[in-house]
Amino acid sequence: MMKTYEAMFLVDPATSTKDGKMPEHIHNILGKYEVKILKEMKWADKNLAYKIKGHRRGTYYLSYFETEPENISKIRRECDLSTSLIRSLILVIESSMKEKKLNSVKETALPTVAVTATAEAKK
Repeated sequence: MMKTYEAMFLVDPATSTKDGKMPEHIHNILGKYEVKILKEMKWADKNLAYKIKGHRRGTYYLSYFETEPENISKIRRECDLSTSLIRSLILVIESSMKEKKLNSVKETALPTVAVTATAEAKK
């Protein structure tokens, strides 16, 4: 049974602005595991309260998506192995809060890309 998740990705700002590929990098990670992205946005560039993996600044990307629960541990593992992602947090959204959360995301967010893994991408 598919569940809805909220994910916050903290990215090295040099990586996210250098080539504009960070949303694509996140999509590649999520796309491997049959994820349907509902909404996403670049949230903020911020100074961090303390160094994380040697970084003093970070860019936050917020994403809402649906996938099977067994895929979450695999997605977390991919995020941990990524050199571009400083940190990530993935939370399940209760069905009673889903519409409220999705409606809170501004429509000026990143253009949503339909991410669905195909047999070719899984090879």
